[in-house]
Amino acid sequence: MACSVGRMGDRGRDDSDVTGRSVPPGFDFGWIRGIADALPNPIAYIDRERRYTFINRAFAEFFERPRRELLGLTVEELLGPEVYAVRKPMFEAAFGGERQWFAADFDHPTRGPLALQAEYVPQPGPDGAVHGIVALITDVTEQRAAERALKESEERFRRIANSAPALMWVTRIDRVRDFVNDAYVEFVCGPHCTSDAERETARTTDWRARIHPDDVDRIVAESLAGEASLQSFTLEGRYLRHDGEYRWLRSVSQPRFSPDGELVGFIGVAGDITLAKEAELELRRQVAEQTAQLAASEAQFRAVFEAALEVMVLLKPDGTVIAVNNRREVWRHPHPDEAIGQKLWDAPTLSAYPQHREHMKQGIAAAARGEVFTTEVKMERTGVPTAFLDVSVQPVRGSDGEVVYLLFEARDLTELKTAQEQLRQSQKMEALGQLTGGIAHDFNNLLTVVVGGLDVITKRTEDDKLKRYADNALAAAERGARLTGQLLAFSRVQRLEVRPTLVAPLIQNMRPLLRNVLGPGIEKRFDLDGDAIPVMADPTQLEVAVLNLAINARDAMPDGGILSFATRKVEVRDDPDLEDGTYIALTITDTGEGMAEDVAARAFDPFFTTKDVGKGTGLGLSMVYGMARQSGGAARIASRPGHGTSVELLFRAAEGASEAEAAAPVDGLATPSERMSASVLVIDDDPDVRGFVVATLEEQGYSVREAADGRAGLAEMDREAPDLVVLDFIMPGLSGAEVASRILSQRPDQPILFVSGYSETDAVKRVAPDAPLLAKPFRADALDKAVRGALSKS
Repeated sequence: MACSVGRMGDRGRDDSDVTGRSVPPGFDFGWIRGIADALPNPIAYIDRERRYTFINRAFAEFFERPRRELLGLTVEELLGPEVYAVRKPMFEAAFGGERQWFAADFDHPTRGPLALQAEYVPQPGPDGAVHGIVALITDVTEQRAAERALKESEERFRRIANSAPALMWVTRIDRVRDFVNDAYVEFVCGPHCTSDAERETARTTDWRARIHPDDVDRIVAESLAGEASLQSFTLEGRYLRHDGEYRWLRSVSQPRFSPDGELVGFIGVAGDITLAKEAELELRRQVAEQTAQLAASEAQFRAVFEAALEVMVLLKPDGTVIAVNNRREVWRHPHPDEAIGQKLWDAPTLSAYPQHREHMKQGIAAAARGEVFTTEVKMERTGVPTAFLDVSVQPVRGSDGEVVYLLFEARDLTELKTAQEQLRQSQKMEALGQLTGGIAHDFNNLLTVVVGGLDVITKRTEDDKLKRYADNALAAAERGARLTGQLLAFSRVQRLEVRPTLVAPLIQNMRPLLRNVLGPGIEKRFDLDGDAIPVMADPTQLEVAVLNLAINARDAMPDGGILSFATRKVEVRDDPDLEDGTYIALTITDTGEGMAEDVAARAFDPFFTTKDVGKGTGLGLSMVYGMARQSGGAARIASRPGHGTSVELLFRAAEGASEAEAAAPVDGLATPSERMSASVLVIDDDPDVRGFVVATLEEQGYSVREAADGRAGLAEMDREAPDLVVLDFIMPGLSGAEVASRILSQRPDQPILFVSGYSETDAVKRVAPDAPLLAKPFRADALDKAVRGALSKS
């Protein structure tokens, strides 16, 4: 600083208003001046001659004179000889290299007596000698005045506190008492305790040792809790007075905070309430005796009130709430007591359901007239599950027959209604499944004849045009067979047949069906991965799942939109729902209305639907989810209101080739061109199917007999046992299972080939574990292959 002052210059201007000495040309002093002038405290540089060679704006303003007049003056000239004489030793010490700090009074020419705090900071030069000092001045007049005022305030507080009849004290944060008043001292030491030692005894006494043994645990716990709350707290208890008598004291303590908000201790006041407390205790005893019966009665009422399974509210005849039970319901306000004192229709619960206010007013008015009011209410609002309530309001009459109270009861019927709806849906689905399964079975019988006949035509005709027509009809019939498979899966009759399946080709084959289901208003986009990676799935069930998702998407886009189908290969690692490995992800995305988060979370739940009554069963997505999980995969849904819905189905990649590729021919089997000489008994109740099977087998060279039902078949068995029995599994009268059971009971090694319009694999395994099953409809080649396979095992 000293060097800087010594080099101050003007740069083409006169800086004599800043420094009292010339500065070498080219030296920029402006930045130093700017910093100093920005400071609020007076600052000056004093050279060895005790002259002010630099001052800031605050210094000039303090002396209320222009800087030009102050620069160059000596300290003695500015402050006067008397003031300088007092400060001279500090100047000498500072120029001797010692930093000086002191506080002193100063008689300002215009502002009068001031209290100043000064600091002299030596400024050594390059040679190590002190060339000047920096004087830092702080006006602490107001601080001094505040300290004096605080001291006077504390003295007034002491006089007031000592004049008060109540015990008063002030503690620090460590609970050490800084102050106790005379009443406090008298309680602890007696009325004539005036010595400093006695006051010190009172100030340092341990109050916990003076608390009555029956109160000490409670008082200590309440005191700790009160202090921790940082709020005013009250304590009541018995304390030992100087004369050995326990007195009831009520104390009120509150926290003390420093100016910066830090807790520094507590202030407490206590009064002797012994007489009042004894009177209170006696009154309580009398009241307790007189009201014991009433309390027991009220307890019984409250126990019944609270134990009720319904929401119960006791009302005045005008609808004002008197009492409520605490039955918690999702539709009820979380704090039922807030309703007390309000009209029922203005209470928090009905305020959330304003659509029922008028209805409740009418019901309460009817009950106030002596009528019993009952109704069923649907509690419905955004963000809260809908509930159905059975509501009643009954009048309660007094001894004179007048209505004195009303009892409001609300019983939640939601679970009952849900169970009823689930039962109704289950019964409907069971009936629909039985009907669908029966239709599908009969249709498979018809298709067996159609497929078999068309197959024969395609093999025998030489007419290319006729062959093309037959091939087209055969393809259509096989599509019909797939449709029956879907119907059987829908009816839950068909068992899940998981096998290696190619997803992308399956979706491609469904495009005509999807076009018919979705209609022209919905654009379909396909992004199907060309990798031919088979996955483990039931193709029929997968088709049903895709169809379900497409129908849901159609319903979510009533004004049209885009439905996208995409497949891709994904590698799964550390997924909680899936084993690690390769999966094919089928994603079906619509641009429809979307779902809220809570709705999407329940989308896979059975019987959950957002559609209107009669428009949805709530089973579609649960079937999709179940199919994916049973296939070893997963189903996930993502949706946002206004942003559509995306459903992702994950299927595990199959290990190895498909079943058809993996199955090897059985050694020793005759080729299809070879004629067979075995005898076959065909038992089927459908004459057309039976005729097709018989004709096909006879053409292959088999010796064939036939029976129209189970009893006729058993009679043929008794007459002559065949090499193979071709048996329809579903027949009226004796079923295929019963016929097979009777045959095997007499001839355990009898080969049996089951044919059925259902996929009855499990049922067949139970009756004849080694018997194969041929599903209808089937071509002649499939029948020939199945018969040869069954005979080869005999």
